Amino acid sequence: MGRGVERYDVIVVGARCAGAPLATHLVRAGLSVALVDRATFPSDTASTHIFQASGAAVLGRLGVVDRLLATGAPWLEVSDMQLADFSAKVPWPTEPSDPGPGLCVRRHVLDSILVETAQEAGATLHTGTRVTALVREGARVAGVVAEGDGGERRLLAPLVVGADGRSSKVGRLVGARTYNVAPNERFGYWAYYEGARWSPPASVLMLRWDDRFLIACPTDADLYMVGVLPPLAELKSFTADVEASYEAEVARCRRLDDVLADARRVARPRGQASFAGFFRESAGPGWVLVGDAGHFKDPSPGQGISDALRQGERLAEAVVNAGGVAADTDAATARWSRWRDRDAAGMHWFAHDLGAAGPVPLLFDGIVRGLAAEPDGLRRAIDVFNHRVEPSDLLTPRRLVVAAGQALVARRHPPRVVLDEVKTVVGNDLRRRWRNHFPLYADAASVPESDSLAGG
Repeated sequence: MGRGVERYDVIVVGARCAGAPLATHLVRAGLSVALVDRATFPSDTASTHIFQASGAAVLGRLGVVDRLLATGAPWLEVSDMQLADFSAKVPWPTEPSDPGPGLCVRRHVLDSILVETAQEAGATLHTGTRVTALVREGARVAGVVAEGDGGERRLLAPLVVGADGRSSKVGRLVGARTYNVAPNERFGYWAYYEGARWSPPASVLMLRWDDRFLIACPTDADLYMVGVLPPLAELKSFTADVEASYEAEVARCRRLDDVLADARRVARPRGQASFAGFFRESAGPGWVLVGDAGHFKDPSPGQGISDALRQGERLAEAVVNAGGVAADTDAATARWSRWRDRDAAGMHWFAHDLGAAGPVPLLFDGIVRGLAAEPDGLRRAIDVFNHRVEPSDLLTPRRLVVAAGQALVARRHPPRVVLDEVKTVVGNDLRRRWRNHFPLYADAASVPESDSLAGG
């Protein structure tokens, strides 16, 4: 078939939790938007499924919270944490304007709701459609060449948004460089159980003990999600028999014995082996990257969905305020990209540390115990996951010194071990602060080539 040509104000490539809400915001502001995705919906993607109060607030403004609650997913009202031999249950902090503390919704359910909302708002949806090339006018990106069941077509717009995930095709086509890469030290697998026994209020279990890491909580359709994050060194042995390895990893967590006593796993475990954190250059003439396309962090704190929602809302505001003037739009997306880097930097490094292999660092354990002794200390710690408190506001030099002093006095570890850990923490902090201002760029081999799921 011959080429068709369609013109829009904005083309959004990627229709999941970054692209679909962005399209909804833009259409409601009066812009014409094409929403393009190689997938059809419903379909799955690698994800922690969890979004916190900051993400729920954006979904509330989109008007989709009632649809999400109708899936049966309960509000996650309690953080049930364990770090080494320290444990605590903390009510999940919210602000008066939040619709709730957070939810865990499987991605084929969440993304379908977001796509339907964008389409209902007036976005033109092109699913099962691959972007094969960019259309350029001089130095500017002016559209995409897309191929789907209807053949090849040219979609033209003054702005092309890449919301197409870690392996962003738009990012590759514009030649965006990655920087401040943080290699993952664990891999992740998750599955769902029916018949799990848990009592309201619903809790998010985040458990790190020895060198193990597990996250679990209720999700939609009366299912219970359990995700395991073993050390990357165990990947080969784990994947030799994924189902047996996954069940053995879950069985290590005695906290789940009663919860899963009468439960049945309803699907094969799915997983992801490679998820290095990175930033990617995210704005240029006629293009911008949002969500995982522009920045991805270790999934251990479960920030990806909320980040995508917050970034998309702010990007929509910037684009709308530019008024369709090309130079103003470029300036607005450049400012937005700098804001994104500032907004994400602290959590990027915190996520890398939280997802590090090995046992819980003794100083981190000491700092958390110190926070537990402060009024609202643990509440503020949980607000880090809401992206409303910076990790650096809690992991302060004073708290580090106190934790180190207590570790030395307790004599549970040789002094050299304590002092070496202090040296590592301080050195990492100084390097990271430098790299936040002077990024370290990576070669192409450092960026992911696929967002595909691994099956059991």
